[in-house]
Amino acid sequence: MRLLGWEPMPWQREILETAFEIDPATGLLWYSEIVIIVPRQSGKSSLVIPWGVHRMLMWPERQYMLYIAQTRDKALEKLEEEHHHRIAASPFGKLLRRNRTGNTLNLSNGSEHMKFVNGSKWAIDAPTEGAGHGGTLGLTIGDEIFAQRDNRLEAALMPATTAVDDAQSLWISTVGESKTKSPFLWGKAEIGRARVELLRSNPSLLSVPKYRTLYVEYSADEKADPDDPRTWWSCMPALGYTTTEAKIAAFRESMQGGFLRPFLNWWGDDVEKAWKIPKDRWLADGVADPDTEVDENSAEVVYVIDVAPESAWASIGVAGVRADGDLHIEVLADGPGTGWLIEGDHEHDLPGILDLLDAQPGRVYVEHKAAGFLVPALLDAGVDVELITPAQIAVAGPGLLDDVLNKRVRHPGQPELTEALKSAAVKTVDAGWKWMRGASMRPISALVAVTYARQLLSELLPELGYDVADALKQANR
Repeated sequence: MRLLGWEPMPWQREILETAFEIDPATGLLWYSEIVIIVPRQSGKSSLVIPWGVHRMLMWPERQYMLYIAQTRDKALEKLEEEHHHRIAASPFGKLLRRNRTGNTLNLSNGSEHMKFVNGSKWAIDAPTEGAGHGGTLGLTIGDEIFAQRDNRLEAALMPATTAVDDAQSLWISTVGESKTKSPFLWGKAEIGRARVELLRSNPSLLSVPKYRTLYVEYSADEKADPDDPRTWWSCMPALGYTTTEAKIAAFRESMQGGFLRPFLNWWGDDVEKAWKIPKDRWLADGVADPDTEVDENSAEVVYVIDVAPESAWASIGVAGVRADGDLHIEVLADGPGTGWLIEGDHEHDLPGILDLLDAQPGRVYVEHKAAGFLVPALLDAGVDVELITPAQIAVAGPGLLDDVLNKRVRHPGQPELTEALKSAAVKTVDAGWKWMRGASMRPISALVAVTYARQLLSELLPELGYDVADALKQANR
C-alpha cells in the first residue's frame, strides 16, 4: 500500500492482517472468502488495488485475477482510471508487461486487462453467469455487489477458483437500497451476521473449514441519530483520516435521506418515511389489482424509460387504458445498469424497449436530465423517442396522487413500486412537486417511470388532459 502511495488506515490494516492469516497445518491462506460491507468514501480502492498487486506478484506461480463491478462499463472505468493509473505511476509500473503497441493496458474489446512480467493477469468481466469461464482464478473481486440480483455470478466464479488451493474471493460493497433488489449482498450479510454470533458463542467452530469466511461490516446502529457526529464515528472507519466531520456534515445537509445508505450503511427497507401517496390508498382495493392490464385494442400507450443516478439502475414503465376506461400503470422492466434498455437482457428476463414496442406499439419518452444520454442510441435503433418537459414533470406527481385518491388508476401491486414509495423523497417545483432520485433511500426509477407515463397518457386523452396543479390552485382560491 505504501509503495502505491497510501498509508494504511487502522481498519484496512486490521482487515489485511486478518485476511492473510495462514493455516499452520498447510501453510495456505486461512480465509477463502472475505465479505466487507463498508460506507462510501472509506477507502475501498486503496484496499482493493494493493490486494490485487500482492496476488499478481507475491506467488511463485503466475496468478489470474478477475475484477467485477456493478456493470462491465463500471469495471472498465475502474481499470482505466484507478487500477492501471495507480499501478503504472508506482514502482510496480516497471513490472507491467507491454503489448505489441508498447502499452501496458490492453483495451481490446471484451478482453481488457493488464499483464505483469511474471505472466500474472489482471482482467475485468461483466457480472453475469458467464464470468470467469475458461481459466483458473487465484483472486476474484466483486466491487459494489449491491447491484447483483442473484447468485449467478458467484456460481460462475466458484468453479474457476477450486483449482487454486489458496484462492480468495473478496466481496466489498456499500449496502443496497433494498434487500429485495440486492438479494445477493443481503444474503451475504445475513449469513455473515449469523456466523459472527455463532462463533462468538462457540469459538471452537473457528477451526471448521466451512466457517472460514471473514465477515466485516461497518454500519450505524439502526436506532442511532443520523445527525449526531457520534453516530458517524461509530461506523465510518475513514473519519479522521481521509475525511472530516465538516465534510460529512455537508453531505448530510445536502443529501438528506440519500445520506443514510451510503454513509451509515442502512438498508432502505429498515428506514421508512411518510408515504407521499398514502399507503392505505395505494394498496386499497380498486387501486391495487393483480389482474389489471392494458386493453390490447387501446390506441394510446405510453412508455417511459427512467435511469437512477450514476446509471446504477433503470426501469421501463407503461401507462395505458383498461377495457373499463380507467388508467393502468405498470413496471415492465426493472434492473441494474442501462445496457439492457434497448434490446433487453433475455438471459435475465429483462425485456428491452424494442421487445415491448413489438408486443404493443406506443409512444416512448425520457427525461433529458436522467436519461437524455440514451436518445442517440434509441434513435439509431429506430425508436422515435420524445423528451418530457419540466411542466409535465411538475404535475405528474400531483396527477398520480389525485388519480390514486379518486381510484381512477390501477396498478398490479408490484413490489418495485411499493418499495420505492416507502422512502421516495419529493421536491417542490413550480406549482407542483416531483420525485427526487438522488435523495431517496433506494432506486425509484420504476416509480418515476410510471408516474411520468400516467401524466403523458392523460395528456393524450381529452377527458383527462387538464393541469392538476392549476386545478388545485383554483380550488384553494
